[in-house]
Amino acid sequence: MTDTSTRPARAAATRWDRSALQTSAELLLGLSFAATMAFGGYAAATGQMAVFAQGAGIVFLVTLTCVLVSWFRAVEREERADHRAAAPVVPPTVPVPLTTAAIAAVDAEYRR
Repeated sequence: MTDTSTRPARAAATRWDRSALQTSAELLLGLSFAATMAFGGYAAATGQMAVFAQGAGIVFLVTLTCVLVSWFRAVEREERADHRAAAPVVPPTVPVPLTTAAIAAVDAEYRR
């Protein structure tokens, strides 16, 4: 758990971290959703333009998939960067083999 009493859970963003391609994809997502709803409603009411409604629906689903993948990748990159920054550097140590005596001592401690 992160202690947010003295500092925020995430660093404040200093700039807009979106590429033009990602912004365009998100705008296309909203526009294709609006077109799908408009053409679908018109097609349901009149029986015409069903092909446009299907095409807009396909564009919406493909764009939605691309935007969601982009968002999840960005979150994973942030978490990896945070994890690397927070992970202490521990020098490598020589592993100690567990013997039956050590295991028996731990077992005896837990049985108390």
